[in-house]
Amino acid sequence: MSTAQTGNELLVVEGLKKHFPVTRGIIFQKEIATVKAVDGVSFALREGETLGIVGESGCGKSTLVRCILKLLEPTAGRVLFQGEDITGLSRREMRPLRRNMMMVFQDPYASLNARKRVGFIIGEALELHRIGTPAERRRRVQELLEVVGLNPEHYNRFPHEFSGGQRQRIGVARALAVNPKLIFCDEPVSALDVSVQAQILNLLKDLQREFGLTYVFIAHDLNVVRHISDRVMVMYLGKAVELAVRDELYAQPKHPYTGALLSAVPIPSPDTGRARKSVVLEGDVPNPINPPAACNFHPRCPRFQAGRCDVDTPPLAPILDDHLVACHYPLERWPMDIAEQPAAAAAQPVESAG
Repeated sequence: MSTAQTGNELLVVEGLKKHFPVTRGIIFQKEIATVKAVDGVSFALREGETLGIVGESGCGKSTLVRCILKLLEPTAGRVLFQGEDITGLSRREMRPLRRNMMMVFQDPYASLNARKRVGFIIGEALELHRIGTPAERRRRVQELLEVVGLNPEHYNRFPHEFSGGQRQRIGVARALAVNPKLIFCDEPVSALDVSVQAQILNLLKDLQREFGLTYVFIAHDLNVVRHISDRVMVMYLGKAVELAVRDELYAQPKHPYTGALLSAVPIPSPDTGRARKSVVLEGDVPNPINPPAACNFHPRCPRFQAGRCDVDTPPLAPILDDHLVACHYPLERWPMDIAEQPAAAAAQPVESAG
């Protein structure tokens, strides 16, 4: 994928990798294998947009975000934030940039310190970055509580006094405290009831419009991603396999894995749902310690072609103007039951447009 900057990219990720060594031994440890949690992911994120990242559990979504934030040191690749390469910065050099990149965590119960009051939890970042006087910080926290739909009088309460949705609102307020430019949302609604999910998603969209925020939104629920995202990136076994504008990806997915995921999304119309056939992928997700050769998806792919898919690694390349896919035999039309299409009759390889 090309990550050439056009001038309005807030974040550019180029070939990012994170490999974890598997060792054996107690005193003298020997590396016997490597887990490729993130394996060469590239994308560019423009200011004010939301990039949704989807994929099965263990595909590397959260690890990718932690590498971008330098909570984990990348094995290879580059991360550019506002045009500055932050990949090699030390913890001290990263500190001034931390206030521009914040995170909303998945679990609203575990992500808040149960021993601290809400005022301290939200205002801690203000204190660490030495922003304002104690009185100004208190006013700022009370303003944030109002912004996220809570009462300023909740300042002195403890997290256990709130529901799950209210706790996640506190997490959002904490992320907003220092006026960041970029917020990473790591499955922020997966632990919440459906009605509360809608409230948090609408809150995030309202805050984006009000403060000009940029989001990287991780989720398993494809309907949630469709609601909030401008573009969507699909990951499989540490790699990005498809990246496109939201409406185009949902209307015309090109990677067989994306097509299988979308075929499993419930449809509100019973007649349409019964008429559509879900694509059932055979087998399990391969072991990341010993991933398949070439295309990681080929052992489960209904369009697999021997001698190509298991030999040549497909690059993430444009098949249309802004639609990138890593597949030798992308889907031609959708909806379709790719499981009924014989592998021998699969389309000829489609050359990328760029």
